[in-house]
Amino acid sequence: MRAGMSQANGSLTENPMLALINPQALPALRIAGTIFLVIYLFGGWYIFRNRHRFFDKDPDVPEDIPAIRKIRIELVLLIWCALTTLIIFTIVQLWRD
Repeated sequence: MRAGMSQANGSLTENPMLALINPQALPALRIAGTIFLVIYLFGGWYIFRNRHRFFDKDPDVPEDIPAIRKIRIELVLLIWCALTTLIIFTIVQLWRD
């Protein structure tokens, strides 16, 4: 009995925010989070497909060199990957518990 209690308490101490969620709301949160993740991934796919329109040379900017354009793409990609990882870990944790 003690081992089962420590395992249950261990999951609560790992993430106390999830312990405060009403268990009846978890299915709705799981579905909403998964739908948000799918929409977010489609948004990333859209940006990737139209990257030339968003990140190519701007005729209105006189000093728009290729190095600056590459850094722009890397910054957007870095933030998108970090947020995607965070969202996936959160949704996996919601589905696991």
